[in-house]
Amino acid sequence: MLVYLEYISRRPGVGLHEFYKVAGAGPIGWTGDFATDKAVLNLGRTWRMGPEPEYLTVWYSPEHGLERLDEWEGIFGAGEADAYEEPFRLAARIERSGCYEPLTEPVRGTLGRYYAEWFDWGAGSSRQDVSGYFESRIVRYPELQLNLLIDRIGNLGPDPRGLAVWGTPSWVDLDAIAREDHSSSPIVPVAASFYSDFGKEIL
Repeated sequence: MLVYLEYISRRPGVGLHEFYKVAGAGPIGWTGDFATDKAVLNLGRTWRMGPEPEYLTVWYSPEHGLERLDEWEGIFGAGEADAYEEPFRLAARIERSGCYEPLTEPVRGTLGRYYAEWFDWGAGSSRQDVSGYFESRIVRYPELQLNLLIDRIGNLGPDPRGLAVWGTPSWVDLDAIAREDHSSSPIVPVAASFYSDFGKEIL
């Protein structure tokens, strides 16, 4: 199973309306042609909370590992994605990317607002420790939806190693989780971000 993240920015000089029109259509067009890849999240940083780049698209290919990149090369090389990839390049830039494995099954975002936790592993922690910790947090925060919990494949992506994204019905519902003490947990928090569904963010 492969989770592929695209960290995206708007090109200088491109108007917001044009950016939304072009960059927002990319995931729709791709998933329409290549159903094996699922656009789980397409997000814009909101309230200026968290690190740049400001836009994040999360792809999930449940039937593939890194061999999916070989297949994507064939698709791009054959020009099969030109109809939406060429307009995308004029308005947006993928600043970097990352290859990850899911620790829980990715869930498509539906709540509109999202809280992202960027974290590293604590000393001696295992994947089982981390996934178990998040399972316990799901129980503690029933109003939230854990859309994504992923572990970077080796060094194939930017630091830190782990990312969790929680959907939330309102910002006030994040008060408890944002204040949580992780000092005795298997994770080491690095940063946090607020996101909204693409095109709904507050710049």
